[in-house]
Amino acid sequence: MRPPLCLAVIAIGACSNAGSDLGPVPFSEWPVEVEVFLDRDASGGRTSADTIVGTASVSLRPPGGGQAVQTVVTNTAGVARFQSVPVGEYSLSVDPASLGDSISVAEVIPVPLEVVVTANPIEATIRLKFPEFSVRQARQQPPGKRIMIRGLVLAGVQSFRDTTSHVRDTSGQVRLTRVSLSGGLTGNDPGDSVAVLGTVSSRAGQPTLDQVRLYFISSRPAPVALALSTAAAAAASGGTLDAGLVRITGAVIAEAAVSGPDFRVVANDGSGPLTVIVDGNIQLNPVVFVVGRTLNVTGVLVPDGTGQWRLKPRTAGDIAVF
Repeated sequence: MRPPLCLAVIAIGACSNAGSDLGPVPFSEWPVEVEVFLDRDASGGRTSADTIVGTASVSLRPPGGGQAVQTVVTNTAGVARFQSVPVGEYSLSVDPASLGDSISVAEVIPVPLEVVVTANPIEATIRLKFPEFSVRQARQQPPGKRIMIRGLVLAGVQSFRDTTSHVRDTSGQVRLTRVSLSGGLTGNDPGDSVAVLGTVSSRAGQPTLDQVRLYFISSRPAPVALALSTAAAAAASGGTLDAGLVRITGAVIAEAAVSGPDFRVVANDGSGPLTVIVDGNIQLNPVVFVVGRTLNVTGVLVPDGTGQWRLKPRTAGDIAVF
């Protein structure tokens, strides 16, 4: 309950029926409003990409924990409103069971929460996040888990018909499937630094992140492809370079044929054959692929489901035939 009117008056003076020796009596309780939001783009602050979180169960506790003083569920505006909170210091917590999908608390502001007498309700913010992993760690997570990674774009979603993209960090690389962008094609060029929100999945026997949302962070120089032989590329160096960006040179074209909307080329530098798939999105006249000619090509490695990998160039500029 709010204090009686008498207390509101004696915050300045004293009640008319109070003893003059008691002095002023302070307010003892005050309202608190806590906003809860999900930092979807892992920016560390509030952006247009973020979403409010309703039905989050928020508790006020003594500093350091302990039994909850009050527990309130956020409303449709993502705000938990506590009424008549005793003046003092508190910590804020959120019941994980009310969040789901591996979401956790990233930050509480302020810490500690100080409830004092002011002209307005005391305000606090709780920032939630998805768990964040390196690419190597992400590839080891269980299917269905919604996670974040950060990395550099190797191949943009505009390169391929199947709405895939590829990213890497210092620990490895991974293919992204069913990719959508937070702002047109911004943040989708090779070298762009991005935050990636996706669900752990697999395709053709290799880990992927599915139902992906890309968030642009900054532009950086285009990544450099790793030089490989055709045999090493076909095996993705024992699978360690799945989804990686590689380059082969001096490979002789052994086969060339239309394969659905794409064009299939088999080339060999003497170490073993490699299949190159030129996506239908790439504007290139296939007549350049003449058996016996030499091919230099850069692209990303995509598994075919049989334990082998195919090389997919990203643009016509990745391909040279002479």
